[in-house]
Amino acid sequence: MTLDLSFKDLADVAEKGSGGAGCPLRIPIDRIDEDPDQPRRVFSEQELDELSATIREHGVLQPILVRRSNQEGRHVIVMGARRYRAALRAGLQEIPVFLQEGGEPDRYAQMIENVQRDDLRAPEIAAFVASRLDAGDTQAEISRKLGKPRDWVSRFASVQSMPEFLRARLESSSIRALYELYQAWRTHPEAVERFCATQDSFTDAQARQLARDLRAESDDFNAQSQSAAESSSPERRDLAPRASLWRTSSKDRDADAETGDSPARLRVAAQSRSAASLTIKVRHEHRTGQLVLDRIPLQGTRHAVVLVDGAEETEEVAVSALRIEEILSP
Repeated sequence: MTLDLSFKDLADVAEKGSGGAGCPLRIPIDRIDEDPDQPRRVFSEQELDELSATIREHGVLQPILVRRSNQEGRHVIVMGARRYRAALRAGLQEIPVFLQEGGEPDRYAQMIENVQRDDLRAPEIAAFVASRLDAGDTQAEISRKLGKPRDWVSRFASVQSMPEFLRARLESSSIRALYELYQAWRTHPEAVERFCATQDSFTDAQARQLARDLRAESDDFNAQSQSAAESSSPERRDLAPRASLWRTSSKDRDADAETGDSPARLRVAAQSRSAASLTIKVRHEHRTGQLVLDRIPLQGTRHAVVLVDGAEETEEVAVSALRIEEILSP
């Protein structure tokens, strides 16, 4: 379920969790502690100064959400760490709170509050996704609980596998750009590292263009290699079809002996060329898409890279959950 974290709805949720009292409590601010495991790690000093100035003038207009601490008489912040810090700067002795019943915090609720406001840094989101994966959650579960697309989760999940020179640019480049560069780095590591050494940040368009250029270079190289192999000696040409997985019939072998170009070899070449350009349409649950055959799944050989219809980014799906709908020739 995606939460609407408007101030009013958040207050309603908090009131229900505190027994429906309807009014916030006022707690001494020195008896409140921050949650050391909250997703947010960095606070803008300028924003805190601006918020504290507003609080000195008008007070804390939106109560924070707290839970009881394991220490008697103390409380831990569930939501509202920024308001709490600004209130400290403003010199408040008390702060209005809603009390959430229950001992352990909902990590997803804490994350959603920050994600919906779009004020979390990319490294913080990546750290949260990594922690939930380590805890046993799947990417699909994280996507559902945060109300975010699966490709959004996949991009941040890939951060822990990125080389250091890409992770170092999380603050300055979008996660889309870094994910595109990471995919290109897996097949062309030296070229991507050289490219990244030229500047500190990248746009989505720059990353996509580099990936396209590298794929085009690979296609040209493969085409040249194939052409060179086909123009080599007859003896070498004759070895390739005999190492093929396709069996040849006695009729094909007879034709080979007479002409030097067997029907079997011609069929193999034609099939190889067409297989490389097939479009394989698949279905996953209620969604359709197509397999991306030139990318290696991060999660291993039991997964496939899929571009869902209507999506801009690919995602990884368990092969066992896919059903082939159609195979289209070019």
